[in-house]
Amino acid sequence: MIRSNAVLTLKALAVDSVVALLYFPVWWYTLGAARVAAWGAGTVRNAGRSFGVRIWLKNLFKPMFGQHDFPSRIISFFMRLVMIFYYSLVLLLLTVLMIALFLLWLAAPAFFAWQFAVQIVGILKTAQA
Repeated sequence: MIRSNAVLTLKALAVDSVVALLYFPVWWYTLGAARVAAWGAGTVRNAGRSFGVRIWLKNLFKPMFGQHDFPSRIISFFMRLVMIFYYSLVLLLLTVLMIALFLLWLAAPAFFAWQFAVQIVGILKTAQA
């Protein structure tokens, strides 16, 4: 009885391992990719809120620090313009980075499988020589 339980346990573990191995690519390119894309989009969205580019745009023509004279308005306008440009550039770079990370996520299993195949072929060639 003990021996048959051990055999049944090993069979169940083997079947679960094979099923998990076969399900991995399906998960990676469906649910896993969706989660990574949502994480990247959330990161960019939160950075956009944190930078407050909309608020900078909304207040572009308003004077800073309650100074309503002409030089203060000019300084405020150009200062806000510089900040809008800077934060927009940083947000663009963050978006490009998140897209690159997502593409790396998609390419990683194929790259590792290719490298594994290259190593196996190299081992087989070395064993034949």
